[in-house]
Amino acid sequence: MNIALDLARAQNGLTADNPSVGCVIVKGGKIIGHGATAAGGRPHGEIVALNSCTQDPAGAHVYVTLEPCSHVGRSGPCVDALIKAGISRCHIAAIDPNPLVNGSGLAKLKAAGISVMTGDGAAEARAVMADFFARH
Repeated sequence: MNIALDLARAQNGLTADNPSVGCVIVKGGKIIGHGATAAGGRPHGEIVALNSCTQDPAGAHVYVTLEPCSHVGRSGPCVDALIKAGISRCHIAAIDPNPLVNGSGLAKLKAAGISVMTGDGAAEARAVMADFFARH
């Protein structure tokens, strides 16, 4: 989670109205993909990380600083991309305060049979995304 937080910090202030989200994908004890929300806010950190994978992410663990989005905005839901990729576990630092997401990303992951862990790095994640949390 510390690496995901560092990735988010590096993009802080560059992601427009979207939060700066860091994501790391680990399989077999090795990082196979990582990324953060791109400048301007798209693609989101999870999509950047999935696109950077050096091997198939099926069965991997994902470490993400904010609950994956579960609604259609200007892009598709990140939670759907993670489910489609076949991840087995998702570690989420902070729950998304946006009412369009708030817990629904967690619910979709769990409904897909993905193990979900929350809270590791929550205070740091909220600090990185303080402006986003203040707006919601």
